[in-house]
Amino acid sequence: MHSISPAQISNSRKEVAELKEHYERLQNQFDSSTAELELSLTPKQVIDLHIKRLKEYNELRDTGLRLAQLVADEKSCRMKEVFEEMGYSMRDD
Repeated sequence: MHSISPAQISNSRKEVAELKEHYERLQNQFDSSTAELELSLTPKQVIDLHIKRLKEYNELRDTGLRLAQLVADEKSCRMKEVFEEMGYSMRDD
């Protein structure tokens, strides 16, 4: 049977206390930054909103590419030529 020494318990308690202090400092820093920037969203809400906007962007991009393909098919040329004619790049910059 493995026993834990009082010194190990003391070290673990000290480490837990240090981690709690570090967490509280980070939480305070987050709270002050949020207040300074007048943000009302939680980190999860920001992530969820970003994902929602990425999905919308991808749907719009796919629709645009389908339309460009229809134009290219109608003109019997490549999509790259359609993009160049409109002054756009095919790259996602």
